[in-house]
Amino acid sequence: MAADNVIEVRLPPEMPATAQDLDVLRTTFQTIVTLTRECGCGANAHLRQMQAEGWNVDWGLTWIAKAKRGDVYEEVTGATKEEALDRLRQMTRLHVVDGCP
Repeated sequence: MAADNVIEVRLPPEMPATAQDLDVLRTTFQTIVTLTRECGCGANAHLRQMQAEGWNVDWGLTWIAKAKRGDVYEEVTGATKEEALDRLRQMTRLHVVDGCP
């Protein structure tokens, strides 16, 4: 019987977690694991085919940050929430610089 794989996640001290918070986090991580494993044989076959064709394939979860004001819309991605929000801030600041649309 294979041993269970367990990960430990350190929460920042400024984020006190209740039992309910921890349950939500545990459920979220379990959902991610389940979705990853249930990609299906087709997805894995396509991955192997791409690799056989010389592609280096990397995948992961990303944050999406969006901002809308009137008809103006910006959307960015980032590996972390902070990175996505920083990129979004940079994109929205372009709209206050003279000469930028």
